Amino acid sequence: MTESNDGAQPWFNLVDEPWIACVYVDGHVEDVSLKTLFRDAPRIRALSGDLPQQVMALLRFLLAILYRAFLDEGMSREDMRSMWKHMWEVARFEEGYIEEYLDAFHDRFYLIGGDHPFYQTPGLAYAGDKTMDPIGEMIADVPKPEKFLFAMRSLPSLDDGIDLAQAARWLIFAQAYDVAGIKSPVVGNTHVNKGKVYAPKGLPGTGWQGTIGTIALEGDTLFETLMLNWCLYIPGGADLFGLADDVPPWERDEAPTPDMRVLSSFTGPVGAFTMQSRRILLVPNERQDRIIGMINCYGDAIAAYNTDSCETMTAWYASIPQQKKLGLGAPPLMPTTHKAGRALWRGLTPILSVDPDARDTRPAVVRWAEELQERRCLDRDSHTLSLVTVHAQGMTYGTQSSVYESGIDDAVDLNAAFVRRDFPAIATVVDVVSATDEAVEKSLSVFITNLRVAAGDKTGNDRMKTVRERVKEEAYSRLDGVFRDRLAAFGPDRDCESYRRDWQDDVHRILLDIGRDYLRNADVRAFSEHANGAIGSDWMSAARAQRIFRAQLNRILGRLPQSEESPAADETAMEPAYEGVR
Repeated sequence: MTESNDGAQPWFNLVDEPWIACVYVDGHVEDVSLKTLFRDAPRIRALSGDLPQQVMALLRFLLAILYRAFLDEGMSREDMRSMWKHMWEVARFEEGYIEEYLDAFHDRFYLIGGDHPFYQTPGLAYAGDKTMDPIGEMIADVPKPEKFLFAMRSLPSLDDGIDLAQAARWLIFAQAYDVAGIKSPVVGNTHVNKGKVYAPKGLPGTGWQGTIGTIALEGDTLFETLMLNWCLYIPGGADLFGLADDVPPWERDEAPTPDMRVLSSFTGPVGAFTMQSRRILLVPNERQDRIIGMINCYGDAIAAYNTDSCETMTAWYASIPQQKKLGLGAPPLMPTTHKAGRALWRGLTPILSVDPDARDTRPAVVRWAEELQERRCLDRDSHTLSLVTVHAQGMTYGTQSSVYESGIDDAVDLNAAFVRRDFPAIATVVDVVSATDEAVEKSLSVFITNLRVAAGDKTGNDRMKTVRERVKEEAYSRLDGVFRDRLAAFGPDRDCESYRRDWQDDVHRILLDIGRDYLRNADVRAFSEHANGAIGSDWMSAARAQRIFRAQLNRILGRLPQSEESPAADETAMEPAYEGVR
């Protein structure tokens, strides 16, 4: 073990050393330096990492560099678009600007040592006898492999620490997503309570990205992805480019103090993308080639509401409960977060749809892409952007946000026209998703309950709920491929009504198949009847459950073509559905 390397010879510069994992267009994976990344961006397919959630944190860090490298104060919006369009047409970054910028702040990108260690607080030390935390504290340990999350149990022993490239990636992740909970006090922290440091009261305790539902638009290459998310201004809102005071931590002459700091607002997108939510110092081994520990305490904090003028990569919603809680004159805008276990296609409404009677609360990157389309900035002789990928990432937390619970990483391909608020297909998608949710959550769920009642199931509500949830999960799994294919193929040349009808027919058939499969394996006879224990006169049989199920699907999704109709579906079309005990 070694003490902090503060003030010593700095080591491992992120500008020159390979540390960012990239997947190239030709399929090979390579760690690259910052200079190489921006030079090779047209030949890189996507970023990679030790777990998926590192990707968005890295993307935001890279976008902050773009904002600063091309900084030009006082530029008009027309000039901003001209600059952006020129880069898009030549399909590469002008290396001179980026290299000159990285060279100017070269000494601020050293991971170890020096007066300004990257994304860290020099001289940070725990109060008392504690010297450091093991490096595993910085690594997201979520025992849910089905969520594609990194788990320490799958790693080789961490006794020897992690290499410097890994440490740099996890450092950026920690500043973005670190858990809340009780922290050990550091020397200089003035918020110590009985030997402990708690999350700032009334403010998010996790890293900033842990409080939002991060959304990015992706193109065919990393160059296109960076460009699509490099939002220079918000249409109808604030300018985001050319903000001289919107500086990242590596540009500040003074290193952060060990104390917690509450921000009243962000200075701009760079401030949001590089927020230092933690005071961290990495501890290297004696050879300076591996990181074996860390010191970590609370850093900057900010209220999540009404930060939409700077935070461009999340959708928003107006919150009346927060208005009452905060005593505000109008409902504040809160970031929309992703739901674990729910496919992104089920949550596209806040990302794509605009209420004509309310503010546009789509992510600013989507609104920016719409502006680029309307201004014909996306036209290019060599390549027209016809498809765009909407990529969502995030983390969910458990037990007062003190532990990682699950990770979210999902993407859907859409026709580029979906970024336009007036694209008629958006309303069609919203309607189909809503109808599908109703068909699964109500019709299919009720069908399962009714069959359990018909079988005389006396195992109770918990058992019945477990069965329902399992069948609903299967339904969404089987619907997933259909929705992704339908979304990708839904272009301006499609007739919305006929496409909606065919799409809902697909859903209808799949749910009928699931119902038949469940009935086939259920221990219930077709005409065996049992009464609901709560309502003794209400008798249920498998035959009646099927009739109700088919009638409900017809009502919600529309009838299938006549050749596929079942006579049984009409017999109880007006029969009230028995919903069992939920």
